[in-house]
Amino acid sequence: MKWMKNRALRCGIALWMPLVMASSTVDAHGDHPPNAQSAPIRHSMSDRDWAALFDEKTPLADRQHALAAIEQSPDTLDPQTLYMLGSIYHMGKHAPGSPVQEDAQKAMLYLSNAAIRGSVLAMAKMAEIKLAAGQYREAMNWAQIYGHYASIAQKKSDVQDSYTAELLYRAKQGLNDSDIDAIMKDVRSFVFAYDSTIRAGIASDDRVLHLKPRSRGHYFQPAINHERQVNSGMADYVLTFAADGSVSKAQLLDAEPLPDTGTNLLHAAQQMTVDPASDNAPRYAWVPMLLSDMRYHLNKDAR
Repeated sequence: MKWMKNRALRCGIALWMPLVMASSTVDAHGDHPPNAQSAPIRHSMSDRDWAALFDEKTPLADRQHALAAIEQSPDTLDPQTLYMLGSIYHMGKHAPGSPVQEDAQKAMLYLSNAAIRGSVLAMAKMAEIKLAAGQYREAMNWAQIYGHYASIAQKKSDVQDSYTAELLYRAKQGLNDSDIDAIMKDVRSFVFAYDSTIRAGIASDDRVLHLKPRSRGHYFQPAINHERQVNSGMADYVLTFAADGSVSKAQLLDAEPLPDTGTNLLHAAQQMTVDPASDNAPRYAWVPMLLSDMRYHLNKDAR
């Protein structure tokens, strides 16, 4: 792909919610997630189940047991479950209440398998992980793959376009122009090998949008340390919504390229809302976000 530097057209940081997937499951008997150990293990965990793994009111041993059961289940093959597991192990104890320590090998195993099964966000995370490790060629491979499938999976947006361009730009900094032909050969080989599986995974995502969290605005201006440039990145949260539709808890699951990316996006996550409910049962939604300062955009003729 080609990229270009573009002057920032907006003040602040742009947010894009590429997927806002939510479950309709609610806890009708309390204001916090149910005991993680008692949560049923099934194909495609609900957002309520993921929230339970971070509920510090439940003993850590019980939550670790529940997570192990998820990992050992023969149903743990769908891309969303693999993506969530990879995210949890990537962030480790950087996420408040996490039941596990950081494990880079497990994170990459789950995320790479999620990617070839149709998780487009897993492709971006693999690029971010490889970048953090200084593995620029592998990072560029995954960045190119992400750029190829992102517009297929979701309606294209300015922030998606900008994040993709910035991801490519960061990967390019550790490469020579002579590396690109070999990288593109690798990318084409990957697409040839996995395209049908990836597209089938994208098309078969049958989760129902019972909740539709919405942002009060796509742009905001957080407090920024001006000695450091704002970076592009991504973060995942499980949001708990109160009866009035406001967020009662924003649980950070993962953030790239640095843990403080999740802190930068936290305020925006906390400002999201859903429609009010007729009872006090909490509702849950997994919300991934992309962060971009809109400095870079793909050329229209990008390939």
